[in-house]
Amino acid sequence: MKKEVFNKKVLPMFVLSLLIATLGVGVGFFIPPILYIPILIAEVAILIVTMILKKKEGFPTWLLFLFVFLTGITTTPIVAWAAWEGGIIIVFQALGITTVVFAILAGYVYFTNKDFRSIGTFLMFALIGFIIASIVNIFLKQSTLQLVINVGVLIVFLGFVLYDMSNILRNYPDKYVTDAVLALYLDFLNIFIRILSLLVESRKRE
Repeated sequence: MKKEVFNKKVLPMFVLSLLIATLGVGVGFFIPPILYIPILIAEVAILIVTMILKKKEGFPTWLLFLFVFLTGITTTPIVAWAAWEGGIIIVFQALGITTVVFAILAGYVYFTNKDFRSIGTFLMFALIGFIIASIVNIFLKQSTLQLVINVGVLIVFLGFVLYDMSNILRNYPDKYVTDAVLALYLDFLNIFIRILSLLVESRKRE
C-alpha cells in the first residue's frame, strides 16, 4: 500500500473507527447483559465474513464500522469494571498510554521502513499459548499467572503493531483500506484492554 493512500484513507478511517468504538462503549451501558453473548457471536461472524471477502475484493466500510461499534459495546463491562476499581481517570490514563505507545511503534515502522513481517508466526504462536494459559487459569485462579498472561499478551500485541504496519505498507493493495484499518484497530483495542487491566491490578496492589 502506498503511503499516500495510508495517510489519506487509512489514518482518517482508523481515527473514525476509534470514535465509533467509543460511542459503542457509551451505548453498552444501556445494553441488557443478556444481549452481550449474541453481540459477541455477531462480532465473530463479522470477522469470518471479512476474512472471506478479503480473499476477493475486500469488505465494505459499513461492515467495519458495525464491527468496531459492537466491540465498543462488548468492551463496556471492562471499562465499567476498571472505573469501579480505580476511578474513571484510570480509563483515560490507559487510553493515553495506549495512544502514545501505538503511535510510537506505528510511526517507527512508517518512518524507518523497517520490516517486521518475519515475527508474524512467532507472535501468532505466542498468542495461542497465552490464550491456552488464560483458559487454564480460569480453573487455577492464580493472580500471579494472570499478571504474567496480561503482560505477555500486551507484548505480543505491541509486536503485532510492528508486524501489521510492515505488512500493510508492503503487502496490502491500495484498495484494502478497510482491511488495514481493521488490523490496526484490533491491535489498538487489545493493547488498551491489557494496559487498562494492568493499571487496575497495579492500583489494587498499592
